[in-house]
Amino acid sequence: AAPVAEAFGTSGSLAEASVSAGGCFARPLPLDATCAGAARSCFREAVAGIGLSGDLVHDGITMASELAANTLHAQGNVEFSGSSQRPVSGFPEFWLYLRGRGSRCELVCKVFDSQPGWKTGSLPDVKIRSKEGVNGRGLQVVDGLSAGEWGAHLTRGRLGSWKVSGKAVWFALRVPPGCDAARFGRTEFSPWQAVNELEAMLAGRGLGGRLVRADEPGASMSVLSVSRDLTVWCHSGTASWRAADGSYQRMPLSDLVDVEEHIVWAHEELRAAASADT
Repeated sequence: AAPVAEAFGTSGSLAEASVSAGGCFARPLPLDATCAGAARSCFREAVAGIGLSGDLVHDGITMASELAANTLHAQGNVEFSGSSQRPVSGFPEFWLYLRGRGSRCELVCKVFDSQPGWKTGSLPDVKIRSKEGVNGRGLQVVDGLSAGEWGAHLTRGRLGSWKVSGKAVWFALRVPPGCDAARFGRTEFSPWQAVNELEAMLAGRGLGGRLVRADEPGASMSVLSVSRDLTVWCHSGTASWRAADGSYQRMPLSDLVDVEEHIVWAHEELRAAASADT
């Protein structure tokens, strides 16, 4: 694996890393009908230079366009600057990153909006992760082109003046093993490096106020408490935590962007469950 400084440049920050080095490409999307075209441009820019075939790029562009078009129905929580009426938070966002390696490498594309539920009947409000009951043509297209590898989950924005809650609708494309993207060497984090990065990334998503960490050098383990009910253990090349449904999640530290996104997801589900109980 490449050293941190080599993979990330002089800053050593995963937030500034390229997609090929394990970072997440994130761009704002417009609030009008040009959002689909903007998502197509974002997809092309994000995958440039990682060796995807023309067919995969075409399918990805088509699906990204369909997901972006759905954000036109989910703009109730966008906030604007008082003077310029420029959107400053809650606007739609395009994200793309790689996870896995070799024969398990996937390209993950997500479109965020600040509407936690669904204003149109594409998916049921109470089953945000369900793939059943797909009514809209756009999501049927995504379902077909992704071979069913798509879904939605609660999360928080990455961009804007402050990070608001909402949902991400995503798809994943399997990257052929012979493709350059499947062979990129991403950094193998030590537990303390992983927690350093997670602290920075979670703080950047608006969760920094209650983060508490503990390092145990003798056990080669670092622990990060995100909230009362969410603690992340980094040990032996993996991150593990207990999800909102009670199951234990375990993911490789080499996929730290995906780890971060799952932790934010777990945090938002726990918060939604607590709100529902009050």
